[in-house]
Amino acid sequence: MQQLHEQEPWHYGLLTDTLLEADEAVVLVDADGVVVLANAAAGELLSVPREALVGHRVQEFGRESMHLFQDVAVRAVLENAVEVNVRECRVSDATGGVHRVDLSMSPVTTDRGGFVSIGMRDSTDKYQQTRLFRGLLEAAPDGMVIVNRDGIITLVNAQVEQMFGYHRAELVGEPVEILVPDRYSGMHMAFRNGYVSEPRTRPMGLAGDLHARRKDGSEFPIEVTLSPLETEDGLLVSAAVRDISERRRLQEENDRVKDEFFATVSHELRTPLTSMIGYGELMTDLEDLSPQGQRFLSVIMRSAERELRLVDDLLTLVAIEESGLAIRTAEIDLERVVREAVEAGRVRAEEAQLTLSLETPGSAVAMYGDRDRLGQAMDNLLSNAIKFTPAGGSVRVVLRPGRSQAEIDVVDTGVGIGEEDPDQLFERLFRAPTAVAQQTPGAGLGLTIALAIVEAHAGTIEVVRSGTEGTTFRMTFPLRRGED
Repeated sequence: MQQLHEQEPWHYGLLTDTLLEADEAVVLVDADGVVVLANAAAGELLSVPREALVGHRVQEFGRESMHLFQDVAVRAVLENAVEVNVRECRVSDATGGVHRVDLSMSPVTTDRGGFVSIGMRDSTDKYQQTRLFRGLLEAAPDGMVIVNRDGIITLVNAQVEQMFGYHRAELVGEPVEILVPDRYSGMHMAFRNGYVSEPRTRPMGLAGDLHARRKDGSEFPIEVTLSPLETEDGLLVSAAVRDISERRRLQEENDRVKDEFFATVSHELRTPLTSMIGYGELMTDLEDLSPQGQRFLSVIMRSAERELRLVDDLLTLVAIEESGLAIRTAEIDLERVVREAVEAGRVRAEEAQLTLSLETPGSAVAMYGDRDRLGQAMDNLLSNAIKFTPAGGSVRVVLRPGRSQAEIDVVDTGVGIGEEDPDQLFERLFRAPTAVAQQTPGAGLGLTIALAIVEAHAGTIEVVRSGTEGTTFRMTFPLRRGED
């Protein structure tokens, strides 16, 4: 506490509040050196409840050779209104332990008379490090829970109190499972034991599937980062807990608005495009349409069909994200699906001046799947290959059936994907820098939808070769003749 003898007298009640709230260990003594008030930090330092310090003399906690000095010092501070600082004093606690402390003795004048405040600051490195650690813990933006290797909570910060609704005294000494929903407590104990045997920094709950329990029993989603702390007393584990309820709410609201936007715009666009294509098909039958008119109409039809495919992709994407991709399964011939997709792509390949070829076993390849969705996946891969292959190149489709699965390769001689991460190609709306630089048309949805279709059939899709000489996409499907 600061030297106060030159200020107005304190109200004793205000002095009491100030002393009890101080972080530093402080006791208030009368002229005889008898403790009349002590704060929690003083009790912690001396290993005595702060209330139990009241009535003791300061000499009881010092070395015997210092007793006379302490008695004289208290009187001198009070009678002469001076502050006395003493470095490296040895103070004994109730357990017999000895602490090296720096003392700061200051006179305090109150409406009840004069007193001396004695501030005690442990001068050992360990104590200073402990205070620094506690300070950093309280300053952390996340809730911090420190547990020992047995899963017993040893320390929490104010953010944990606010987040969970407990006072820290209710948590310290309790198993950490007090913060875990009952249905997860057994699993959590097993995980905790495994973590202690191989501790490492580890994030948890990034997928949003981790929940914690408040004092009132309510649950909320969290993310947790676990970190091991090696101390003189053994291994401790620090858990940084972050409440992601608001983030989840905003994300869900954002997804809802986005999906509504996609669905509304897609439906509003689909209706006029379908009408344009229908009337365009009728116009192609007109005998009096000039060759130039036929060319113009062909351009209009291709553009409308391309936009309709984009709208269909948007509708498919919304359906995938809302409730997963719905497929209508039946016994189908995969060879026929692939052949029809290639035939449908020949017009686009010819317009792009590409060679499109197909290699199949020439016989039926039976599997259980959704004919239309599989055709859509093939169309998307073929469209992607044709767009990124320069004129004069080739696109080759190869169907290889095996005993339990079939592979479909779509091989092009295009620009390749360069240094891009192959997995990134399947992300929604992703467009490679090459596509952007060359202004290649597309919205970055085709491969995302193809991935969803393949996974709905318990298959896989991957890039098996890429570079400056083209790209190969491979789809693999299990061959089944009925529902398993």
